Amino acid sequence: MAKQIMSSSNLLFFSLALVIITFFPIPHYTSASFEEFNALLKWKASIEIPKNSLLSSWIPLPLNSGASVPCTSWFGVVCKSDGSIEKLNLTSSRLKGTLHRFSISLLPNLVHFNLSLNNFFGPIPPEIRHLSKLVYLDFSFNKFSGVIPHEIGNLLQLTVLYLFSNNISCPIPIELKNLKSLTHLVAYNNQLSGSIASSLGDLTSLNILYLYQNQLSDSS
Repeated sequence: MAKQIMSSSNLLFFSLALVIITFFPIPHYTSASFEEFNALLKWKASIEIPKNSLLSSWIPLPLNSGASVPCTSWFGVVCKSDGSIEKLNLTSSRLKGTLHRFSISLLPNLVHFNLSLNNFFGPIPPEIRHLSKLVYLDFSFNKFSGVIPHEIGNLLQLTVLYLFSNNISCPIPIELKNLKSLTHLVAYNNQLSGSIASSLGDLTSLNILYLYQNQLSDSS
């Protein structure tokens, strides 16, 4: 009788495990997701990272293509069910460097990109146009310089754009008028110049617009 109860318990455990595996599959590397994680590793190697950084969880990947993707173990990284990277949130990580070695085009499924409260500098690369699914972009409280790339106007799903407290010096690109889903445009405390384009009034979804502490003038 005891043996029969034990056998039934084992069968129940096996059935539950099968259900969990069926409904909650562990994502595995595809060639695409492998490229995405390797792109982040190459970028990591190009920036300054403090001791005891949580980015120490970003470790080299096994060559076995059947291995599971490190979505649950890499700090700041969230994946979709297929293993591709969906969110990258490195806010307040005391990182210093540029985006020169960031292979943006290899992360086409990114919807949330947050590098706020770090020490990133240099330009925002025009390759950002490849993030066509991006909804949330936060580069605030850094030292980014140069221009707001007009390619940001290609990010048609973007709802939040935070660029405040940087060293960006340029007119506001007219291409931002294409961002019909944009609800937040916050770029105060920069060195933006020129006039505030009246075309920003076409952004009918816009709820928040903060452009103070710049060198802007009213549109003519």
